[in-house]
Amino acid sequence: MLKNKIKYLLTGLLISSALITTSCYNWYENKIDMDTESLQVNLNDFMYEAPEITELSCPTQVLASQGLYSGVIKIHWNAVPYARSYRIERAVMQADSNGLYATPEEGDFSVIEKYVYSTNYQDTVLSNPLTDSDEYQYKYYYRVSAENIKEGYDPSEFTDINNQDTQGLGWLLAPPKNIEAWKGKSIDSIQISWDSVENASQYQIYRGTKASQIAMVLLDEIKANNTSYLNEIDEDEKGQEFYYQVRALLANGALSAPTGFALGYSLTANAPAAPNNVKVTNGKSQSTDNLKITWDPVEKEGYTITYSVYRTSSESSIYESVKQGTSDTSCTDSNSLKKGLKYYYYVQTLACSNSDSTAIEKSAFSASGPNDASPAVGWLLSPPSSCEVADSTEEDKVKLRWTPAVGYDEEGITFNYNIYACQTLDGEFTLIDTISDLTSLTLDDDNYYSYDIIKNNFYRISTYNVGESMESDLGEKIAPSPSAPRSVTASKTSALDGLSNYSYNTNEVYPVKITWQAPENESPSGYNIYRSTKSDSGFRKINDDIVKDFSYLDENETARAGTVYYYKVISLNVLGQGNKGNDQDENSRGYGAITRDQWFREYNKSIMSSQAKLTLMHKSNDMDKLGSETINGDISGTLSYNAAIAGLGAEITMPYNNYCDFYIGNNSALGKYFVLTGNTDTTSNMSANGNMHGTVNCTGMYPGQAVYDNLQIKGGAAGGGYYLVTTKDLSGSEILSQAKVDWTVGEE
Repeated sequence: MLKNKIKYLLTGLLISSALITTSCYNWYENKIDMDTESLQVNLNDFMYEAPEITELSCPTQVLASQGLYSGVIKIHWNAVPYARSYRIERAVMQADSNGLYATPEEGDFSVIEKYVYSTNYQDTVLSNPLTDSDEYQYKYYYRVSAENIKEGYDPSEFTDINNQDTQGLGWLLAPPKNIEAWKGKSIDSIQISWDSVENASQYQIYRGTKASQIAMVLLDEIKANNTSYLNEIDEDEKGQEFYYQVRALLANGALSAPTGFALGYSLTANAPAAPNNVKVTNGKSQSTDNLKITWDPVEKEGYTITYSVYRTSSESSIYESVKQGTSDTSCTDSNSLKKGLKYYYYVQTLACSNSDSTAIEKSAFSASGPNDASPAVGWLLSPPSSCEVADSTEEDKVKLRWTPAVGYDEEGITFNYNIYACQTLDGEFTLIDTISDLTSLTLDDDNYYSYDIIKNNFYRISTYNVGESMESDLGEKIAPSPSAPRSVTASKTSALDGLSNYSYNTNEVYPVKITWQAPENESPSGYNIYRSTKSDSGFRKINDDIVKDFSYLDENETARAGTVYYYKVISLNVLGQGNKGNDQDENSRGYGAITRDQWFREYNKSIMSSQAKLTLMHKSNDMDKLGSETINGDISGTLSYNAAIAGLGAEITMPYNNYCDFYIGNNSALGKYFVLTGNTDTTSNMSANGNMHGTVNCTGMYPGQAVYDNLQIKGGAAGGGYYLVTTKDLSGSEILSQAKVDWTVGEE
């Protein structure tokens, strides 16, 4: 932009010079028809110079598909004038324990595509959508920035996700939920039901005789105003087990992944009765390793009776087989039971003809599920599912926090909690306290108990069922969090250990190095590193593995010049637990060095801003461009301008003195962005050819130097040569030594 302004200025001044140094009579006689009778026309009346573009505007709309495709999310936005490409970032948000989604912060976003040359993009989230993919439960936020590197325009800000028009919120098309099939409720039909899917136009129902995707056959398609389907069963199909799946079909042709398999079957006319009085006899925290299910016997004359037992859980509604073909009226389940879950049991009667062993009749499932009047439910005596150690207000104590054991809110059950401690990770844990008066504990908003106890290195908590005089297994090992690390320091435009050892990202920004010291008198087992563009929120973990050293290199692929990053280092104990990190201060915020080319682009923003304030060089009349003026920087310093005829050419001098227009990130607390002192002068002959000369020294966020002595002027505009650029650190030492930056940089 600087060079374009010089072009206009030089052209005007050279014409002015010609008028002064050449006979006025000869000039007008040779160039203009001296017809004074006709209407005189000024060519300036037909010319309009478009306002100079320095920064692109944001897209005014960002739309993301919401449940319209099973594996992809399609994004569309409005075109931005002068934009050649767009950059897209995405934040993936998961629901909290209450099913609520937080709005993403800066640190939640990462780049998914750097160069998009149209105004739409398809984000492939799942290349092979499956029934139970976790991605169906996520919300996806997209934001877009317009770019034009070739023309040298600054990229736009990213679109605002808090603005409804540019929110860019999308999600995947999930399979229908809660599919169920009748299990012996009818002798001539099986009804399948499911939850409705938004935007569905039809549902496809599939059936097979095996729980295998390959074995499924399309049974029917129905309109989406129905969420159930009655499958009429032929005579030869009665008593046979079938597996059902449902897929949602949208008007746009998109098809969801199938649901999970729903087992269903119809009764035969001679089917036995389902068992009654199905219950779990030791299911209320009365066992630590098994659950016993009992039921009343079923009799059918001429048949031998056996039973099959199934279960679902509070975690999954899929039916799991527990035992097949038992002749007993009880069953003990110890197969892969998980602590902290409730299990629901169902029993089915199988009647085998005494005269024909191949003739087996099946009953319906027992009415013992979670929605039935008398559910057969049970759970193991379990330790608290979540435990942690926090700071106490008393110096010699810590605060233990844990969630109540499953079943704590059931009538007739009383729990105590036993607290064990040990000084070594692999040592024997010893009982140090029993909390029997639960009235002294209150559940906080996060559903945690809290209890202060004397300091130890490691703790475990168990649940004690008072009525059964039974104790659960010991819960997970927990330990106090180490203190925060000391002296957390992030590099600021630093040479690190020599930039030749490192690569810069696509924005031409080098890594940031974070260093720290261990907390005093403590030796944490490792550290996690977090980064944000805000000092008080939005921190996101950036290391994959626990850091064992006292330094970390942040090779941030989305880092941009001019952005300051805040770093938090959290100390971890031997269990990988920890929550104490450094407070934010000037030392813990940092930013990477930038390449010479990018340095010049950032520096040139201040040059363009300053020249936009000058008045003489923007005058429409050529002669009015001559003269001198001085303007002030928005923050500090001055820029002077002097344009004069020099022989048969022009001389323009433009000295900067401590000139500054911008704060870093528009935040005065972060300091000045670029502070300019020096000259950007131009000398040109009558042919509008010449050169620029002068040197500008810079301090601020990115100290450095730009030398203009090798920049050529051809035909009144920059037309060749190069700048000499040196980048420096905040102490003035060289980062990148003086080297050429092509004259086209900033003109891309």
